[in-house]
Amino acid sequence: MFLPVFISLAAATLFYAILPVVGAFIVREQWRQFRKRVVLSSSLPELCASALAVDERAMGLYRAYGEVDAISGVHELWIATAHGSLVVDLRDAWVYVLANRDGEDKIDRRRWSGVLSVRPGARAFVAGVVIVAGGRVTMGRSGKDAPLVLLHDGEDDRVSRRAVWSGRHENEYWNPVTQVSLALGVVTMSSVVSLFLPVSRPSLVNALMLTAAFSPLLPLLPPGVIGFFGYRRFWKRARFCRARRDMEALEADNTAATAEWRRRANLATLASVASFAGALAINAWLAVFVLRRLL
Repeated sequence: MFLPVFISLAAATLFYAILPVVGAFIVREQWRQFRKRVVLSSSLPELCASALAVDERAMGLYRAYGEVDAISGVHELWIATAHGSLVVDLRDAWVYVLANRDGEDKIDRRRWSGVLSVRPGARAFVAGVVIVAGGRVTMGRSGKDAPLVLLHDGEDDRVSRRAVWSGRHENEYWNPVTQVSLALGVVTMSSVVSLFLPVSRPSLVNALMLTAAFSPLLPLLPPGVIGFFGYRRFWKRARFCRARRDMEALEADNTAATAEWRRRANLATLASVASFAGALAINAWLAVFVLRRLL
């Protein structure tokens, strides 16, 4: 009798919770690796005239600042540095675009193959293996890692701090895996409902099945929407605390302050999850209560 409920709950748990959370961890790890690369790249020696005064050979890892000069071919980005032109090989690489929008720094992560154009004169911070050959200076891969390319609209000496502060996802739950998972969940739930709902069953079974099917919408409805607003507020607070944690580690290397901001971030994250769970639970109970009387 409760088979439709078990199927609905299992599908909702998989498509609306497990897969999006897996995607959230993947996205969080991607941005964590980006921030780590920015910090490590900032400590590399800067490409300068004396470093370029060598015979043809691989020189090692360097960082460089400059302006975007041109795009050559499919994979080459030319950077005009203070010491000459640098060609960055962006085959299979990601490009990060840092810009201030509405008074707040935002970073977009894009595949170079999907970048249609780059504004000439845009500032660039790049890091990778430099090779001098035939008078041409090229920056390429370091092992399996493509060069780090960060296009920005500010001052070179602040780009690392800005990138570390803003280099994180707005909301990890809403990621590419979530979008695909929700679409699959809607299709699956529609099939389950169309299969089991026409059959005569107790109203409680149908109410639970429909509630599970439409569970992603429940936190957006009153009165649980109050908890949803709390979830967003605490999530932003957790994001701010994580940014402060990273800045303490980058600028001051203060272990105590870093640990304190990490603690605050964890508490804010727990409060966010509790607010969302509360919103979902309240509205789910109300949905079952109402549907039992309508079905």
